[in-house]
Amino acid sequence: MNASSFFLVNTFTHKLLKGNPTPIYVLEKPISKENMLSMASKFNMLVTVFVVKSQKLNIYKIRYFTSTGEIPACGHGTLGAAYILLKRLPDTVTVQLVTIENTIIAANQDNLLTFVQYPRFKKKHTAVNSKINSALGIKAFKTYFICEELESLFIEVETEAELNAVKPDFKNLVDASNEIKEVVVMSKSDSDPFDFSLRSFCPWIGINEDAVTGSIHSVLGHFWQEKLGKNRLVVRQNSERGGKVIIESLDESVKIGGYCEILEGQV
Repeated sequence: MNASSFFLVNTFTHKLLKGNPTPIYVLEKPISKENMLSMASKFNMLVTVFVVKSQKLNIYKIRYFTSTGEIPACGHGTLGAAYILLKRLPDTVTVQLVTIENTIIAANQDNLLTFVQYPRFKKKHTAVNSKINSALGIKAFKTYFICEELESLFIEVETEAELNAVKPDFKNLVDASNEIKEVVVMSKSDSDPFDFSLRSFCPWIGINEDAVTGSIHSVLGHFWQEKLGKNRLVVRQNSERGGKVIIESLDESVKIGGYCEILEGQV
């Protein structure tokens, strides 16, 4: 193995020009944060992922960088890295990925799907921020809450048509709050096989709209499980590229899964 192996992986899809394309470096040895940021800034991608093996069997450290800096979590990046590692280790059933915040994420494959297992995060009531609603063009909503661990605000609207009609003013959105890094707008889905649909806006970290989002389902899995009475949920992300996410809600965790395919690189 070279000092690093590079892969471009499309996550949460098996269709061309859909899903979230993710650059992934599998490193032989750790490199500096400055080098990781420099490498990430060369890509016109939302997030670049770096994984390096730890001294323990089948445990890898994982870090995530946008073009402007490091972020602590990235679901689609974790899914793509897990997919590569499990393909490189065909006799291995599971691997564990450890983030910079020491969150341990177990990963496995089930037929053609790759799953990453996140701790269950809780939602919390928050006061309505009228400036955020105005920047999104949202006049009415059903549910409004935050997840402090994810630094994310969640807004449920009545219909999928309302969800699709959201056209954020990103400058005003950033100016509206310095306490969150993401706002997720969601609704019950209009069409099978999807249970709910969402869009994710992250201009605070240099991502206006995420193509397909993974880590937010560590709080949404249980929210929609309680709402719909289902443990296994199918989610559509209504971004320009779009994608499909499979959620399995467990007692204390959430399994987040999807299809992946390698666009560049060789296992």
